Amino acid sequence: MKQLSMMKKAALAFAAAGLMASASAHADSLLLDQDVNTLLAFTVDVSGLTKSVETGVFNVANQTTGASFLAFCSELLQGVAVGAVTTGLEFSPTGVIPVAVQTLYNQSYSLVNPTSAVEVAGFQIALWEAMDNGDLYSGAVQNWAGKTGSATETEALDQAWIYLQALADGDPATGSYQLTNWSNGTSQDIIEAKIPEPTSLALGALGLAGLSVVRRRKS
Repeated sequence: MKQLSMMKKAALAFAAAGLMASASAHADSLLLDQDVNTLLAFTVDVSGLTKSVETGVFNVANQTTGASFLAFCSELLQGVAVGAVTTGLEFSPTGVIPVAVQTLYNQSYSLVNPTSAVEVAGFQIALWEAMDNGDLYSGAVQNWAGKTGSATETEALDQAWIYLQALADGDPATGSYQLTNWSNGTSQDIIEAKIPEPTSLALGALGLAGLSVVRRRKS
């Protein structure tokens, strides 16, 4: 019984290490730089009120780890704090990624050209809608329109429909991504997407295998 208890503890510890290997236990200093070449403006009704929003991709420098990545906004109505674009603010990895958001990334993120304002805006709008009900003209977030009525804004909304239709139809994935939602109380939250590291995947798999062994022994 003592040996079984020790094995169980070891397996549980190994499983936790494997599953949480990629999780950060502390906040990181993130410096945000929005690509002005991908900015487009839209209006949208949010819970009955018309709001003006901008779309665009962020180039992010993680000043804590030295890494850099592209990111999209996950918080529709929050602006970007000045500190996040000048000296960097402390952002924490937090919250659970909604299934629809994970699926949207797996289906369409690899298809987005980060230098195309149309594709960036389409994906950003689809992301916000995936966090609501996946429909541009119903739900708490609805009635999207280009702020200036330009052809580019219209194309972006059409592109958003393409991504959302793939989501609704359950199209196959074109990639597999590990998503991190970076949160700061005074600045816009952002989502980072990266391909899971093989080491993390292996640790997670081994940890689950250890749990399976414990369950079989216990039964």
